[in-house]
Amino acid sequence: MPEEILMIILVSIFAGTSISIIRMVLGYRERRGTAPGSSLTTSELEKMMRRAVEQATAPLVQKLVEKMEDLELEMATKQEVRQLHEARTDLLLDVNSDELEATAEPVSRKSRTRT
Repeated sequence: MPEEILMIILVSIFAGTSISIIRMVLGYRERRGTAPGSSLTTSELEKMMRRAVEQATAPLVQKLVEKMEDLELEMATKQEVRQLHEARTDLLLDVNSDELEATAEPVSRKSRTRT
């Protein structure tokens, strides 16, 4: 009996040591970025995903840039129109009222008859 117990103890020590070594190797591979069945590292996968997102959003970014340029041009145009309107108003205020003549004549009102 003591030989059988000794054999069980030796087998359990060997199995425990083997399992702990396998766990350490798998943990190292996981921290390093490669899993046993994959061929990509984590950083390579992240780079691929980043490129895919950039390629997918590139048309949207381009449209956004074009829209912003259009809005900036429209704002600049409105600013110019507002400046022209203000300049015109200033010019009209500078004109003396003595220089203006009333040229409108009164219009006679005709009565309408309904038939």
